[in-house]
Amino acid sequence: MTKQKFLVLVCSLSILFTTTHGQNKQPAKVKDSNIHIESLMTPAEFKSCGLSKLTPDEIAHLDSWLLSFGMRLLSGRGDDNKTSGTSEVVESVIDGEFHGWDGETIFKLTNGQIWQQAEYDYDYEYAYRPEVMIYKTAGGYKMKVEDVEDTIYVKRIK
Repeated sequence: MTKQKFLVLVCSLSILFTTTHGQNKQPAKVKDSNIHIESLMTPAEFKSCGLSKLTPDEIAHLDSWLLSFGMRLLSGRGDDNKTSGTSEVVESVIDGEFHGWDGETIFKLTNGQIWQQAEYDYDYEYAYRPEVMIYKTAGGYKMKVEDVEDTIYVKRIK
């Protein structure tokens, strides 16, 4: 998913949930909403993501999580992680040349952060100062580099 598509999805979800729920941040209200994850996807997408296996209660919890995630992004709070200072989504630019990754590659960003490859993979791509988006997943942080199809798990070292 490109950075633009990801941001459009997150903003769309946030606007839809904010419009529906106003400032009410009580997740239980999502169950009464006309906006559900199901309404944001085609039936084929919903099934291929494995969401058709969820119970109605699990889907309601997913709807609640989407609401809270969108609200955090809109408020600029990120994940409120005080220990690392890393938000849910980091957008920056690689400081200098980018040559892909090859095991333990270090990525210096123009915002001052330094990230390191956290899983083994090899991908050679060349770019000068490409944009990057680092986002939190259940398994850790993933980095998406502009015009590179693959993503890679990374860990923040500074």
